[in-house]
Amino acid sequence: MFPILGRLLLLAPVLWLGGCATVPGERPSMPQDALTQALQDGDCRAAFQRMDSGAGTPADRRLRVSQICIQTGDFPRARKAAADFLDDQPRHPDADYAAYLHALAGFGEWSRATRVEPDVRIREGRAVAREIANYLRDRPLSEYADDLAPRMVRLREGIAMAELALADQARQRGDRSQARARADYVLQYYPRTQAAADAARMMMELREP
Repeated sequence: MFPILGRLLLLAPVLWLGGCATVPGERPSMPQDALTQALQDGDCRAAFQRMDSGAGTPADRRLRVSQICIQTGDFPRARKAAADFLDDQPRHPDADYAAYLHALAGFGEWSRATRVEPDVRIREGRAVAREIANYLRDRPLSEYADDLAPRMVRLREGIAMAELALADQARQRGDRSQARARADYVLQYYPRTQAAADAARMMMELREP
C-alpha cells in the first residue's frame, strides 16, 4: 500500500501542475526498467504506455502512473490508469485512493476545459459532481474527503455559469421567455453563487419592455 503521508505530499500541488515526480521521503534508486525511468522522469505518456509492464504489482504501477499524470496535468491518462486499477482490484486496500485519483482527474479535466459549449460543460460537470458526491456519500470517513468536498463548490459555480450562458444565448436570439426560464432555474437551483446574482440582474433586465 502507498503510505498516507506520501500520497498527500505527492498530491499537495495537484491541479497546479507542480511538485516532484517521486513520493517525498523515498530514497532515489537506479531505474530497474523503462517504467521506473518514466516515473522518475515524470513522463506521464511514457509511463502510461508501460504501466502494465515492469517491476512491482500491476495495481501499484497503475496508481503511480495515475499520480504522475495528475501532477503533469494529463488528466485523461490519469483517469484511465485509476479506472483500470479499480476495474482489476475493486477490493484492494488502496481502492479508496484510486477512486479519489479518478474523481480528482475528472475534476481537473473539467476545470481546464475553457472552449466548450455550455450544454456540454453542464453535462460533463454534472457527471463529475455525481462522482464526487457518490465518493463523499460512500466514503464519509476517507482521508481524502476533505480535499474533494471544496471542489463541489467550484463545480456548482461552473455549472451555474454555463446555465446562465444558455440564458444569455436565448436572450441574444430574442427568446426572452427561454432566457427568463434559464435564469430562474439558476436562481432556484444554484443560490448563493455569483451566477445566481447575475441571473437576478438578467431577470430584472428581461422584465423591462
